[in-house]
Amino acid sequence: MKFEHCAGFCWTPVRTKPRQEKKLREYCAAHGVECYLPLLTKLHHYGKRTMKFMLPMFPGYVFCLLSEDIYRTIVLSNAVLYRINIEEKSEASLLKELDAVRAFEELVLKEDIVIKPELVVGTPVEISTGPFKGITGIIEYRKNKTVISVNVEILGQSASVEVDADSLEPIEK
Repeated sequence: MKFEHCAGFCWTPVRTKPRQEKKLREYCAAHGVECYLPLLTKLHHYGKRTMKFMLPMFPGYVFCLLSEDIYRTIVLSNAVLYRINIEEKSEASLLKELDAVRAFEELVLKEDIVIKPELVVGTPVEISTGPFKGITGIIEYRKNKTVISVNVEILGQSASVEVDADSLEPIEK
């Protein structure tokens, strides 16, 4: 879908109450209001378990195709704080930016983007989550876009562990 201008309507960023973006998106869908909420996948590690969450790319904002009447309708959702007024000439640049955001979101969902590209072979890192939390090591190689092999020292022995890229933080030299 490409974002386009519609006569009498304007794509508008709508500021939501905290953590109400998905509620507003559901309300819009139920009332036939076109909206766009770009999401990113976030992994959280709880011990050995990993949970996947879809979080808003722009926390607190949903982009809606609005007229004055439709805005009054979505305010009734009790999730809206206010809208950001967009002039007609600014809407064209907003539409281009939304197209770019959608393209980026699709790339991320296809995993065509390498997570943390700064993590290259030889980089000293600290493991920030999981059973090896707090242990430091050096990157040996990338297994794929999201899994990295790290050489760590445990009990005086060198060991290689595979860790998710989002679990690693580079150590400043």
